[in-house]
Amino acid sequence: MGAISSMENFVAFVKEWQTLVGAALGAFLAVIGSLITYAINSANEERKRRKEFLRQIEISMARSLNDTFVAREQLTWFSQRVRHLAAEARSITNNREFFLVRINFPTTREIYRDVGMPNFKIKSYYLHNKIMWVDAGIKEMNETISNLKNDFENLIRQNEVLIALMRENPNPQIQRDAYARNLDGFAKAIDEYIEKSIKQGVEIMTQVKVYNNYLHEPCGFVFRWKNEGIGFRLFCKKFELIKVANSLEDLDRVDADKEIKAEVIAAIQKAEDRAKMYKES
Repeated sequence: MGAISSMENFVAFVKEWQTLVGAALGAFLAVIGSLITYAINSANEERKRRKEFLRQIEISMARSLNDTFVAREQLTWFSQRVRHLAAEARSITNNREFFLVRINFPTTREIYRDVGMPNFKIKSYYLHNKIMWVDAGIKEMNETISNLKNDFENLIRQNEVLIALMRENPNPQIQRDAYARNLDGFAKAIDEYIEKSIKQGVEIMTQVKVYNNYLHEPCGFVFRWKNEGIGFRLFCKKFELIKVANSLEDLDRVDADKEIKAEVIAAIQKAEDRAKMYKES
């Protein structure tokens, strides 16, 4: 009887422990399941946010590029007017005639700048660094165009001051020549700015647009890994990748520019053709 009683106690003890272990394991599995579900949901939300960031980049770049082309055409048109004014000053043959004709700097398009774009989390160090350049470049272009307006107003005032200083000893020929030289120099500065700075800005904004379109595709991560993959042909250690991510000067270590060069050239040419068509219509 004692042996039977001991066996019954042992069986009861095992059942109690089974119940406790089952309850603990169930709670543990429930917690693990909740964590897994949370991780999956968080990953999905993060993926949706990145897709939304890419969509916003596409819209912002289209708007910025359009504004840049408009501003470029406005500056080109004004440069031609300035040269025409200089030629008009040189065409005067009357030695007693001052040249007082002036024109006003036109109202130019302010290039759209999405100030929140550099803060987008997009998992592409190449694209992020290009966006940083675009942000700084657009800010600088808007400031430069504003400064051009101030510089031209100063040029006009200098011509008026020169005429005022010549009241006692008038020399219209010197005044006209000085005015024409200043006008030609200003027009040349505009043309050089268009050829160098605005051209570079259009190229980099187009690079962002093309590269962003690749990332926006269903398998965009494959394209990103191909050009920015960690631990393969580009970066030996993670800290080197972080260094590149924080330096605009090290962009040449990622050869994505070459990867998308043909498409960038084609996109710029298409935009040029479209701008020319609108100009002629």
